[in-house]
Amino acid sequence: MVTLPRLENYSATQLQQARALSPAYARYENLLADGTSFHARRHRAWMECTLATYFQRATTAEVCAYWTATADTLLREAWGESGLATVDAALFTLGKHGAEELNLSSDIDLMIVAERPEIGAVEKGLRRLQQRLHHAGEDGFCFRLDFDLRPGGKMGPLITTPAQFQDYYWSQGETWERLALVRLRAITGAPGLQQQILELARRFSFRKFLDFTLLDDLKALRSQVHQKGFERRADELHLKLEVGGIRDIELFVHSLLVLNGGKLPTLQTRSTSVALQLLKENQLLPAHEADFLLTTYWYYRSAENMVQSVDDRQTHALPLEPLPIPGLPASSEVQQRMRRVDQIVSSLLGKVDVNANHLPQDLVAQKAWLTDLGFSTAALEKSWDQLIAATALSHKNDRDERLRQQFLFSFVNALASHTAPDRDLGLSLLVDFVRATRAKATFFAMLLHTPRLIQDLARLFCLSPYLGSIVASRPELLDHFILQVDETWASGLEPLLQQMYERKLLTELWAANQFLNDRELGSMFMRISDTADSIGTQLLLQLKGDFPSADIAILTLGKWGGQELGLRSDLDFIFVTPGPPNESDFKVARRFISRLTDPSKSGSLYDVDLRLRPSGQSGPLLVARDQLQDFWRNSAQAWQRQAYLRARPLQPSLLLNKETLLKNGLTAEDLVELRDIRHRLLRPATAATIDIKYTPGGLLDIEFVCQTAILNERLATPATGTAAMMGALADHAPKWRDAHSELARIYARLREFEQMLQLSSTQSLHEARLHHDMFAKAAALMKLEPQPAWTLLTGLIERSKILLNALDPLKTHSQNSAK
Repeated sequence: MVTLPRLENYSATQLQQARALSPAYARYENLLADGTSFHARRHRAWMECTLATYFQRATTAEVCAYWTATADTLLREAWGESGLATVDAALFTLGKHGAEELNLSSDIDLMIVAERPEIGAVEKGLRRLQQRLHHAGEDGFCFRLDFDLRPGGKMGPLITTPAQFQDYYWSQGETWERLALVRLRAITGAPGLQQQILELARRFSFRKFLDFTLLDDLKALRSQVHQKGFERRADELHLKLEVGGIRDIELFVHSLLVLNGGKLPTLQTRSTSVALQLLKENQLLPAHEADFLLTTYWYYRSAENMVQSVDDRQTHALPLEPLPIPGLPASSEVQQRMRRVDQIVSSLLGKVDVNANHLPQDLVAQKAWLTDLGFSTAALEKSWDQLIAATALSHKNDRDERLRQQFLFSFVNALASHTAPDRDLGLSLLVDFVRATRAKATFFAMLLHTPRLIQDLARLFCLSPYLGSIVASRPELLDHFILQVDETWASGLEPLLQQMYERKLLTELWAANQFLNDRELGSMFMRISDTADSIGTQLLLQLKGDFPSADIAILTLGKWGGQELGLRSDLDFIFVTPGPPNESDFKVARRFISRLTDPSKSGSLYDVDLRLRPSGQSGPLLVARDQLQDFWRNSAQAWQRQAYLRARPLQPSLLLNKETLLKNGLTAEDLVELRDIRHRLLRPATAATIDIKYTPGGLLDIEFVCQTAILNERLATPATGTAAMMGALADHAPKWRDAHSELARIYARLREFEQMLQLSSTQSLHEARLHHDMFAKAAALMKLEPQPAWTLLTGLIERSKILLNALDPLKTHSQNSAK
């Protein structure tokens, strides 16, 4: 462990010089009477570091190591005294403290990880720890503790569970976070938890396989770091943030570690000095460049400690007129080194222009810039004036107004970056979003810290009125949108319903956002259906708690039964009881429907459809299991048996024999009846209007013919989804085998059109109109112009009609009868 000379080892003359150079040193001398308190011990160590710096009694690296060790000691003691040593939790540090290179007046970046049952106790202990170390008292502050580098940043939970840590970084973690976790270090806490988190962080930061986008991300990261800017003053240099400064060296070094550390585990180090030496030894950096960066890094860090020693203030400003501190470098020497550092860093991470990419200063220039980006004059008059007038709400107006303008610049550029968006819509929704956030600077800072989130939100705003309006009106969903972690269900009914509504919205956001990326319909349908399953199961369980004698289950039908729910789908289902339903069963059923459908301040959860109960739309809400089985076996009409093919019990305890639906197959009369029903349901298209669901050859037609064929073939299959049913038919019937691949592709494309229409409108929509804005937006989502999209849609419908005509069981039956 590094040691420094104690205060007693300096002469009276040296101590007097220190008092003259540093008002903070002089102030702390008067606060050492209580030598055992956290603050007194901190101040004594700080004074020792300052003296060692002024009189060159240790290298800057040794000073920083000593100061780090002091912080570690005080943090461990405070952790124990706050009652945290007895819980299953661990304390981690990042940044310069994580690298054991802490400067004299730095914040300490911390992260706490705890198992979920311990979170309440950890929160209480954390308040005590902050009281000991973070809050300023008569003796000043001890350490400024910063928890903003935790998963999700300021919007994430203050205490992270191991599951949240893993889920966040492996699903949402960004490039800058891979670099940040390079310096993650455990300080104290549960050893097993320390090891688990450090291993997860190591695997996240250092990948064994080459990521071809990583270097581009790193270049963009450097550009973003410098475009955020800082308040430059004509009379000083910023040691940390200037191009070629401290941050540039750290970014460069950590980039090389992340790029190569997966293949070369020896590079997995937190130390800047060690990293540069290893990069040189592994010939990843020319020796002269590595040596120059190493000496320059500590040259900067020495100057940083000197300017911070004056008032013990977190400053990185080197005055052009030098302070009277021995050894403080001249600004001209620093600038020369910065130019050389910039050359080295730019060879990997690209050049940056600090004067570019900022919001134009005056309104005229801003509107000219927006016009160049493709926004209409009408949108500028309607939206931009409101956006630019919504100044940040903060006690630190200058800083947070810069954050707001940086956010607007980044978000508007993200809106304009998409190839076929409705930019004006995006700008309008941005107005709603800023208004809903109440222009709080914390939102702007969080979004600027997560540029991928800005890209995702901009895409939603300019591509989907439906999804964009959800986020724009409910920015409080953003933390869940980032983490993509479902919370444990609430216990009370009202908070549970609110949580269910939010989870439904979040699921549609997550699923649709992913769908826009990968066009995987099945994944979107499954995620939305799984959420409906979870909501239905939990709501029924909650309601049954008030009626212990109720024994009621749900049989899902339609697209819910087939696990093919899309955006804004309603829920088809019936209630089933093991025996004759009692009064409690009926009460639970009525309340279940009411809770799903009643409008609230947030909206209703789902629309429901109960028309498939055996006694018809006007009959009782519940049916006994044996009664349902008897209905299937003996009295269900062909169209009812067909619909029940998609039945899926929500509760595993509901056991039903669906093969009874197939027992009688289809008679000639059944087939004629089904043909008539099919013709009554369908609505022919016109030259400029197609109802994707109800047109001949459309979604309902494909589903109808498929289900009819299942009954006609008496094909026992566990499949409840249309795509799976077509696959089962292909395995069983030769003519379906021949048509299956093409018909399945058509069905998927039609559902893609259907979902794109949903995304393009603020209302539920199945009807495509060639000359309507909604169809143009849906076509744009599919990266098509309206006319080619219309040609594709009509071609799919026509080909579907031909295939269905050949597969129609009624046609086959008629041909066999004629023979």
